[in-house]
Amino acid sequence: MVCKFICAFLTLATFSSLYSQEPKGGSVFYEQTRELSFTEREEMSINEIISGNMPDFIKNYVAITFFEKDAKGEQHQVTIYVSPDYLSVGSSLDYYIIPLSPMASTKIAKAFNSSLPTPKLVDLIYEKATLKLEPFNYIPRGNRNETPDLLYEHSKVIQAQIKAAGYSPGVFVAGTKKDLVISSKLADSTRQHHVTIYGWHKLNGKPIQPLSNVHINSYVDYSHGTRLICNRVLVDGKAYNYNDILKNSLLYTLLSNESEPLRKTRY
Repeated sequence: MVCKFICAFLTLATFSSLYSQEPKGGSVFYEQTRELSFTEREEMSINEIISGNMPDFIKNYVAITFFEKDAKGEQHQVTIYVSPDYLSVGSSLDYYIIPLSPMASTKIAKAFNSSLPTPKLVDLIYEKATLKLEPFNYIPRGNRNETPDLLYEHSKVIQAQIKAAGYSPGVFVAGTKKDLVISSKLADSTRQHHVTIYGWHKLNGKPIQPLSNVHINSYVDYSHGTRLICNRVLVDGKAYNYNDILKNSLLYTLLSNESEPLRKTRY
């Protein structure tokens, strides 16, 4: 069963007025946040998305079924549910694919009973995506890549790429952003205030961004994206929790390509 945020929305609907009097289109949200501080923009992004101000297509997770071996070599059928695109603010007709910090991404994911992907799942998502797009990048100039104007411009470029490819918003797309991911690096005691990123695959299937936790967790640029994974995972038809699987000494290999189970699965 596709994760559709049902329980989360029933709860949050009661309190939505605390966050937003009426839904803002992506363009309006951009104008209202472009002069805000990073912290203010993050808080507003969290409030808008949690209150439901995001494209309908983000709420309709895509099921991906694959076969993988556990740590003892036994093969299993696994089904995960992933958002078809990165977190965005606004409607399906006017949306802003908003880069977020790992802190904001985690808050939003928890609100919707979801988590961030592992590098292994980022590769799988790229492989299974309906539409694969060539990454569009800007030449770094000072801190330009972190500015709200460039964040919004990149969102519009991606939407133009989707349209030019003959698809509509909501298509299961990949190759447009680097993913905020969870990995063993989250347990690195020397980098507890850093973000781990991976992906941004080119059309040849190779990622531009290797797994890295170089940047501090308040660093956000236009290339970052948050894709959600529903916490409900099916293994041979039985429901498991995504985070429990990643910490399980037998099953973690179903969702991770690391040598050991993860000790930490949230920022």
